[in-house]
Amino acid sequence: MSTEDDGSLACLGIPPDVNLRRFNCKETTQQNLTNLSFWVIDFFENVKTRFGENRFLVKIKYNLDDKEEDARKFFTNSFEIKYVLQRIKELNKFPRKVTMKASGTRYYFE
Repeated sequence: MSTEDDGSLACLGIPPDVNLRRFNCKETTQQNLTNLSFWVIDFFENVKTRFGENRFLVKIKYNLDDKEEDARKFFTNSFEIKYVLQRIKELNKFPRKVTMKASGTRYYFE
């Protein structure tokens, strides 16, 4: 079955690049999440930011049934958070409910 080329991108049916993932939601900070519970949905490893390399970008929702536009993302360089995220990924146990805690400038999940 052929479809007429109307000049649009949709007509071409180009699939998204599986290597180019992004979280299309508003950004927050670890500071804003301190002492709050939320669901960790997904994350990207080894993200380069203006603050340095090897950061993680974490996607969260306050409630699992929140819409995608209600999701949030934050960057972290916390070794403890990065370790926990990698372990959750290895266990294939996303989403996971956590509480952000802080001790001085140290951030971690409980």
